[in-house]
Amino acid sequence: MRINLLFLFILITLLGCTGEESLGVDTQAPNKPQLVIHQGDTGDIIPGFQGDADTLNFYNTFDIDFENNGMDAMMEGDWIKTQWFHLEDSDIDYLKIFRFSAEDYYADTLSFVQIIDTVNYEEQNYYVDKTSMTNKNYFYFIEAFDNAGNSTLSDTTGYKLIEKPFLISPSDNYSCSNINEIIFEWQQIGSNANIHSLLVFNEERELIWQNTPLDQEDFIVPYEGPAVESGSVIIWRVDAFSWSYTTPNPIDGNYYIVESGAESIERYMFID
Repeated sequence: MRINLLFLFILITLLGCTGEESLGVDTQAPNKPQLVIHQGDTGDIIPGFQGDADTLNFYNTFDIDFENNGMDAMMEGDWIKTQWFHLEDSDIDYLKIFRFSAEDYYADTLSFVQIIDTVNYEEQNYYVDKTSMTNKNYFYFIEAFDNAGNSTLSDTTGYKLIEKPFLISPSDNYSCSNINEIIFEWQQIGSNANIHSLLVFNEERELIWQNTPLDQEDFIVPYEGPAVESGSVIIWRVDAFSWSYTTPNPIDGNYYIVESGAESIERYMFID
């Protein structure tokens, strides 16, 4: 009887396994997610043919509040946006977001990698880290899980936040009848920034004027852009940038170049 029970248990186990295979249990891991490195910044001047130049604007017509330039600083806070290309699999269930810093990695800090969040996947292509700090070389990667529990890790990208520029004038929701009377003023916070970029948009997020002051101590810039019609809404902000960081030794076999920057809050103006 004991032998028969053992034989029956083995038979049931084998039949169970055969049934799972015949039902097509998913054991295939998702395709590897690909993160989008920092692509540049709105206001960057790109030289063209025959002396022509193009000014980059990463806002798009599908979502005018989303700056589609890969990993970047966020204007709403000391936050970092991690972005990835559209995931190829149709059965992704959720994502785990990982973060570590170069400082912790090279200091051999125990458990230097953190899972900072787990989020349901709803076709989104970015994640905003609202727990990041300034002046740390952060690296991010994600893990995509499908409905069957299979998972795949992405590649790794990095970014460093610096202190945001502090806007002085004009005040938010300022009204004037002539935009040519406007003088933009702001202050540098901290000592990391070596470039500032003043960006002026219309209501559709089209970049109408950009200025990069050569003076890195007194930031007082009169408006010298195109004419603006009465009734227009103008949006402006200041971006700050610092030197890039190159990892002195490989991290998981790779060297990385980490860009750094910050975006001020945005302010609105109304042209009467």
